[in-house]
Amino acid sequence: MSDNLHLDPGVAAALAKAAAFAPGFAGAVVSLAFVGQLTARGRILAVGVGFTSAAFMGPGLAALADLAWPGVLPEEVRGTIIFFVGLCAMGCLPKLLEWAKRKAGDPLSLMKPGGPQGSGDAA
Repeated sequence: MSDNLHLDPGVAAALAKAAAFAPGFAGAVVSLAFVGQLTARGRILAVGVGFTSAAFMGPGLAALADLAWPGVLPEEVRGTIIFFVGLCAMGCLPKLLEWAKRKAGDPLSLMKPGGPQGSGDAA
């Protein structure tokens, strides 16, 4: 048996990039403990919003913190910032869904098995 795991360099690079956002994903999952009543679909959407927020806003906020940090921003602090972005993005989700419902009806209807109402083909 070989203890060496041989990965394709492309797969290894993709995993390394994804690992940078693991704190944001963890923050999104932890934040589910603080969210009120959500359906399973809502929880999946909530984690997606938290992870996406961490992936796009986390590096920017870490770069801003790096400007004020004396010297180089430690990787632990960068991970903490990304974690808190994923955690706090969940607080925005109820307001975001409320706004989306007012603007576009029910945004979660696109995820229902039958699709949005009235989307059948008319002959």
